[in-house]
Amino acid sequence: MDYTEYTEPETWSGGYYELSIEIPFDEKGAGLNQALYALKNLDIFNGFWERPQDYQSESLALPLILEKDCVIGLYGLVMLSDGNTLPCLISIIRSEGQSDWLDISIPQSAMAQVYPYEYPPTAEHNPWLLYVNNMFIEIAESVYRHSPFLLALVGEEISGHTNHKELTPAVMEHLTCILPPKMQSRIGVEDKGKRLSKQLRLYE
Repeated sequence: MDYTEYTEPETWSGGYYELSIEIPFDEKGAGLNQALYALKNLDIFNGFWERPQDYQSESLALPLILEKDCVIGLYGLVMLSDGNTLPCLISIIRSEGQSDWLDISIPQSAMAQVYPYEYPPTAEHNPWLLYVNNMFIEIAESVYRHSPFLLALVGEEISGHTNHKELTPAVMEHLTCILPPKMQSRIGVEDKGKRLSKQLRLYE
């Protein structure tokens, strides 16, 4: 993706297709920073820029200093296994006493520039979405190895849809999610879904 494409306002317009990861809260945001390190070290990711205009420049240094209550938006680029690249927004959301959240959000308008896009963003309508989902799974697996999370969700505008306390098998019927072993056991779905690394399971 060249600089003009990345910084074009239309690239960032409209809704997002997201990976939203719920991370246990701690005072200094250590879990979040470990997740950011995991993301930065992936070959399929480039970024942590403060503005789209900083594309291809030096990324922010880690760890970030994170207040107990804050919302931070950064920019990046992800690379898919079919060779395409897509811009992404990295959102850090903290609220004291609640879980931390890390969201990786791809603009649907950017996907439509690369692929024959049909709304809604489901694999049924858009078979190429498998590449995006596989990339999100790779990110989630890497994050979990460095910062064990409570829950990961994939979907359109999925951030804030639910959390590990509210998740039930009935809610999962309408979601794509990745659960660690404790969550699988708590809600009784350890024998369902697709097994990933580190005993994570994918439910679609």
